[in-house]
This record gives sequence, C-alpha cells and structure tokens, in this order.
Amino acid sequence: MEKEPELMSYEEAAAYLGLLKGTLYALVHKRQVPHVRLGPRFVRFRRSDLDRWLLDRSVPELPVQRRGKR
Repeated sequence: MEKEPELMSYEEAAAYLGLLKGTLYALVHKRQVPHVRLGPRFVRFRRSDLDRWLLDRSVPELPVQRRGKR
C-alpha cells in the first residue's frame, strides 16, 4: 500500500477540501488556511494541518428539542 504524500499542491488540497482552486488561493492570500510557503510563488499544504483546520471549524449539532404537550 502506497503512503499518501504529506505535502499537497493547490490542486490536490482543493480537491481534498472540496473547494475550487480559486477559493483556496483566496484563503491563502488572506492567511485563513494553513500552508507552507517554500518560495514567493511556491505553496504546499500539509494534510495533517488541513485535517486539524477542518476539525477546528466543525460546528457541533444542536440537541433535538422535543415539544412539550399542550
């Protein structure tokens, strides 16, 4: 079984997150998504950072409230 690469390109990270590549570019520009800058125009994404970023943004579900009898 082949191990998945730890660092991902824009294309790979966008697909992994289910985003358009342009949306990911905007998030990087605004520094709203974790990334590794290896050069002025060379950006990569760590899978573990993206997983943590997603978990940090998870919204817990609300408990189901039952209606009382009238």
